[in-house]
Amino acid sequence: MSINASWGELLVGAYHKRLNGCEVVSYNNRSEEAGNQMEADVIAIDNDRDTGEQNVYVCEVVTHMSGDLYSGSPDDGWWTEYTNTKAYQYSLQKLEQKFREDYRYVNDTFGNADKHSYQFWAPVVSGWQNGSDIIRGLEALTERFEDETGEELELIINQDYTARIQELREEADGDISNHGAPAFRFLQILENLK
Repeated sequence: MSINASWGELLVGAYHKRLNGCEVVSYNNRSEEAGNQMEADVIAIDNDRDTGEQNVYVCEVVTHMSGDLYSGSPDDGWWTEYTNTKAYQYSLQKLEQKFREDYRYVNDTFGNADKHSYQFWAPVVSGWQNGSDIIRGLEALTERFEDETGEELELIINQDYTARIQELREEADGDISNHGAPAFRFLQILENLK
């Protein structure tokens, strides 16, 4: 486990460790390829002992409780169709770049895996109630990613994020074993207070 992992990343890793049965969870993975500056927030590997299949989860995690994702100055691109807000445009551009890099990295590093699962996790994304520009842009991003790679990009945001973390909390309730996942251990403490 990287000491640089954020609490949001640790929660996502704990989810995959405890609820998807991933034995290997790694944080802030960087390519060893010279000049490649990519970084995947969470990689979790599930080796199914019954079937022998391997599923590699690749997760980008943004835990900004204000609902904002990234800030910066965007280039021109497809994202301008969805919003005139620079931060939203840059967020879409940045996420597209990150998932393209993740795709290349995972296919180079785990090319023999049976399945690759790409996920974007964020507890709060602005405007989800009314289908805001950023939400429509994220949905477009998932379609573009699938069209380009043939792989699904799952959005685990807002209420879906809450539901997954609630599952993790329920898993922690009554469980006192140390599973080697710091965020899960924290939830165990909270859920088992009497």
